[in-house]
This record gives sequence, C-alpha cells and structure tokens, in this order.
Amino acid sequence: MRLNGEIYDGEDGVEEEQKHVVGYALTLKKKNSFLKPKFERLARSVNYCMALSLVNLCQMLSSIRCNKGILFVAIDLNRPLSDQGPFDIILHKDYRQTHPEVTVLDPPDAIQHLRNRQSMLQDVVDLNLSDFCGNCGKVGVPRQMVIKKDPLSIPDEVTKAGLKLPLVAKPLVVDGSSKSHELFLAYDQFSLSELEPPLVLQEFVNHGGVLFKIYVVGDAIKVVRRFSLPNVSKSKLAKVAGVFPLTRVSSAAASDDDADLDPGVTELPPQPLLERLAKELHHRLGLRLFNIDMIREHGTRDIFYVIDINYFPGYGKMPDYENIFTDFLLSLVQSKYRKRPAN
Repeated sequence: MRLNGEIYDGEDGVEEEQKHVVGYALTLKKKNSFLKPKFERLARSVNYCMALSLVNLCQMLSSIRCNKGILFVAIDLNRPLSDQGPFDIILHKDYRQTHPEVTVLDPPDAIQHLRNRQSMLQDVVDLNLSDFCGNCGKVGVPRQMVIKKDPLSIPDEVTKAGLKLPLVAKPLVVDGSSKSHELFLAYDQFSLSELEPPLVLQEFVNHGGVLFKIYVVGDAIKVVRRFSLPNVSKSKLAKVAGVFPLTRVSSAAASDDDADLDPGVTELPPQPLLERLAKELHHRLGLRLFNIDMIREHGTRDIFYVIDINYFPGYGKMPDYENIFTDFLLSLVQSKYRKRPAN
C-alpha cells in the first residue's frame, strides 16, 4: 500500500506497481462483513488499464501509469488524517475540504439525513414516480408519526393522528447500535404507553411476509427477496393485545428464493420502477451507497411502500457484491482521471 508516497503490497511486503488506495473507517463488525478475503483479492488483482475503454486509454496514456488493482487501508482514528495516505477514495468530511482531488464516499451531512427515521423517508413522500415510468407502479410510505417524549401520551396521540393498528415501533435515531434496530409490533392502543420514546410509529402494511431489499451501488441495482413479518388478520388483531419485540425483519439466512410462496407475493418490483426510484433517491439524498427496504401491499400487484433506507448496508449479504463494488470503485477512478486537465 502507499503511505507517504511509498508503495508496498499488503500481504508479503513485495513492492508492486502503483495501486489505487481506498481508505476506510469501519466498525469491526462492518469490516468483517464487507472486506471479505474474496473481495479484497478481486479488487487487488484488477488491472486498471484493462478496465478502461480504448478511447479513454488513448486520451489518458500521456498522464497516468497503469494501476494494478485496489488496496483497502484502515484509517487510524488516533492519528491526524493528513498524516496518512495518500488515498484515492475516502470517507471523511474534513479531508475532502482540504484534498479536493480525493473522491469522498459519501458526504457526512448527507449520511446524517438517514440517521433520523423522521427525515429518512421524506424524499420518498415527495416523489411522484408515475411522472417517469407510467404504469409501472406506485411507491409510497406507510403513515407514521414521531413520539419524542412522555410515553403515557402515546395512546392519545395515536388516536388524534388517526393511525390504524397494528403499529411498528422503531427508534427515532439510527446510530448503528443494536438498540437502534430494535423493533416492536403493537397490537392494541393502550399498550403503546409501554414503549420508550423517542420513536417512530408506522402503520403495519400486510405484505405477504416478503420484503425486497434493493441495494444501490452507484448506478448498479441489485434486488434480493427476504422473509418478513406475516400478515396480521382482523381476527388476530381482535384477539391479541400487547407490544411484542421483533427479531430482525430480514437477514441473509432468511432468503425466500427456495420457499414455496405465491408468485404474486414474490414477484420482483418492475425494473423501470426500481431504476427510477434509485436514481431519484441518489439525486435527492446525495448518496451512492444505500439500500431501500420495500414491500408490496398484499392483494395488489403495483402498490409498494418504502419502510426504511439504510446507508452503507450489509453489502456482504448482496449476491456478487465483490464484482459490483469493484466495478463501482473503478468507475470512480476513471471519472476522476477524465476530469483531470491534460498536460
């Protein structure tokens, strides 16, 4: 890797041709799920010149050397960032301001927008995708409200807002902790006072127990089906009372790909709808790495709801993420060199 202008290989100490360096600051859990050996080997072995089109290569041969692959280098949070690197791609606000030549993924102020479940879905509310893709489907957000204090007031606040039971309760702030992912399902109004604000209460929409996780990596989109919460019938709602904790709504181990489910439930959302939704949210959020949790209203074919948006999700659970992410990083490098003035 390159540190202060020196070039080393990350494994055996063998000097190599210049590589593009991606500096990262990830939690140990995120690092283990994302920077898997297969991904690092693939990224390191890619020949950058081989990834360029012939036209671009002819334009840039005079100003660049062939770079063989991508190296991932951990950022030492106990040292000034200016003393580390040099990096080609990094996530750090101050570094971007003083080093405009570095590609930053993604702006921290834009990421902050997704840390709050009140503001997270507002950009979806403001969309009207029918203007872009005709009859490919409708996308909305379940009705929801925010409770910031006084749990005893929740039943009355829900009545005033006209929300219908059951309700999914989610922590207001998404900070990466396990607590911020603790969800509850409330079946009756009076038990709502057992919840701990600040939180978001979201109407539960029956969706056949299937959730669509839409991974966005730059311009690439990958959709994965996951098992989700089963439908809640009117008879069950009348018999059950209380607030119940929910396990994680979806996980890699809970794929429905091999399950015997109604095709009407498992059919993926139309590709034009997904492409337009991802493009619009990329533009509005100012982010390139995120995923959308989407459900289809049970009994319909074209009514969808976005229930969550996550920044830098668990890409290790996305099929073929190694190739998709490597292509994305290479596209950033190509874009950076295209913008450089010719010597």
